[in-house]
Amino acid sequence: MPPTFDITRKDAMAMPVRPIDPAAFDFARYEAFAAEADARFHAFLQQQDGIAVWQRVRAGEVFRDACRDMRESLRWQIGALQRTLDYRTDAPTYLEPWYGIGTTAAAFGATYEWLPGQAPVVMPAYASVADIPNQLEPRPAEEVPILRYTLETIEYFLSATQGRVPISWCDLQAPINAVGGIVELGQFLELCYDEPQRAQQILGALRDEIIRFTRRQSALLGNTLARPGHGFASSRAGMGIALSTDNLVMISPAMLAEFCSTDCAQLGAAFGGVGIHSCGNWARWIDTVKSIPNLCIVDGAFSPQTDPGFNDAATFRDALVGTGIILHARIVGDRAEVMSRVRQLWKPGLKLIVGTHIEDPAEQHATYEEIHALDG
Repeated sequence: MPPTFDITRKDAMAMPVRPIDPAAFDFARYEAFAAEADARFHAFLQQQDGIAVWQRVRAGEVFRDACRDMRESLRWQIGALQRTLDYRTDAPTYLEPWYGIGTTAAAFGATYEWLPGQAPVVMPAYASVADIPNQLEPRPAEEVPILRYTLETIEYFLSATQGRVPISWCDLQAPINAVGGIVELGQFLELCYDEPQRAQQILGALRDEIIRFTRRQSALLGNTLARPGHGFASSRAGMGIALSTDNLVMISPAMLAEFCSTDCAQLGAAFGGVGIHSCGNWARWIDTVKSIPNLCIVDGAFSPQTDPGFNDAATFRDALVGTGIILHARIVGDRAEVMSRVRQLWKPGLKLIVGTHIEDPAEQHATYEEIHALDG
């Protein structure tokens, strides 16, 4: 039978890891491993085209309720670092101060609801668009528990790892995603039709908060910062800022251009480029997305085991070949499945990062070599 999405798994991209205390981890070995991967990633970024492979080791617990305890989160993530050493990769596994997806909206009053065994649920700050003030003003991070905890997590990660491991920003989300923490999304989309200028003002306030809080994190992270961040192959040699933009599939390409392109472009200007991710099949939006100024990378799913609504390889390949925009392809599956999908994606002139999730080291090594053989 052909591969399908496994609905019984809590996290399609997660890999089993054993949590490890920082005191028991060989930081020197990982530091050397990550430095070599950083060098390969830097070389890939300098090329006009080519292929890089990111073997992702995702500790699924971190992206559920383990994020609630920064010490537990770090133990799971160090377990992922340890397992990474078994694989070949062109970008290192990095740490994330992941604490749900309500970070930006929290500055305007959104809160979390914690259900057992799950990631936190974002509770919108306002019950109705009529309740949203004309001028949205964010509170200082020190007054917002979610923001304060995120900064404290970064400080703890830096201290516990002695600054020897790459760390990304938290999962800030694009304004069109973060707005669901301001008001229920359906109401906001109605506002886009009824009062487009007001809708754009709300998105602009979220954009400005993303810039502000990301700069705050950057100041703490210093040279440990791995970019572009959450969900993407990232490195201290990387560039740009990654934005989860999944709500793009809830609007038309024309609305995406009207309500999202300018904010994403400004975020790219602030951080040396912007990366756009969406779950699901967003092939219909790729031509609009690729026209966003400062776009440097796009990310999506390209196998049924990654996402039941995975993307068409040819549509993305043909849209991005020769543009210099990197295609970041998440591919869950065994060696045969990965290679089948990569052969559909690859074409000279494309910059392609293949995200693999193969557990067996020997199979992963062979897949890594076979992928790189495609571009000589």
